[in-house]
Amino acid sequence: MAVCNPKPPLMAIFVFFLFLLHKTTSESFSFKFDFFEPDPLPIALVGDAISYGGVLLLTRRDQVGDHVVIRKNSVGRAVYLTPIHLWDRFTGNVADFITEFTFVVDSGGPVLHGDGLAFFISPVQTALNIPRNSSGGYLGLFSPENAFNPSQNQVVAVELDSFGNPWDPIPEPLAAHVGIDVNSLRSVNTTGWPINRVPRGSFGKARVVYDSKTKELSVTVSYGSKGGTTVSVSQIIDLKRVLPEWVRIGFSAATGDLVESHDIASWSFTSFLRQPESK
Repeated sequence: MAVCNPKPPLMAIFVFFLFLLHKTTSESFSFKFDFFEPDPLPIALVGDAISYGGVLLLTRRDQVGDHVVIRKNSVGRAVYLTPIHLWDRFTGNVADFITEFTFVVDSGGPVLHGDGLAFFISPVQTALNIPRNSSGGYLGLFSPENAFNPSQNQVVAVELDSFGNPWDPIPEPLAAHVGIDVNSLRSVNTTGWPINRVPRGSFGKARVVYDSKTKELSVTVSYGSKGGTTVSVSQIIDLKRVLPEWVRIGFSAATGDLVESHDIASWSFTSFLRQPESK
């Protein structure tokens, strides 16, 4: 697969603005992968996830003769290993951040396919642990036993869900959607995802931005250049009340009885955590 490496002008502007605003008073962190070399890779690949040809393949597919077979009930995660300082316990300040990634979700042909992928933020200690029985609509993020119990989970996720399950806003198979999840598989806000209206194998681009002042997490998913298909969704979330001070970030994906590929072609992340100026 060819790796897509689009120019990120909006992200560059966002990062430059934050740098000017916080350059003397911020703790900053960033990384950027235009493609994923297999070694060394500061990303943990868990479950069925692998790096192949410079791309992260989150769920399993095998070459069988002349055909590629996408496997059912496959779950995989790719987690950036360095912990991220999300908020400061002494000042109470929360980080601003932006992450962008390009991805391909390909059904392999069938009209019905599943189940989806997610960008997630979770505690350092649990980020590498895939819950048991979390294939299919659980997206490798939640176990069936606690998927809808916020007191039993600690994760914020942006899901690109290609199959409408009974707990989704539109419980119909073709109701693909982008959702924001807070400690539960039942999204707090969603919008439609046009995965079934773009050509097979299309590169999508997702942007996730958190503004600590407004506490707004905003998500944009787009296909194509100017005039292409773009959807967006946002939600007010006080991350300090939901997640611990230090977190890990990554991707999770799953297939169930229905299948599709879940590939990450590029990924960047930048955060700024305001700190008191030294006297």
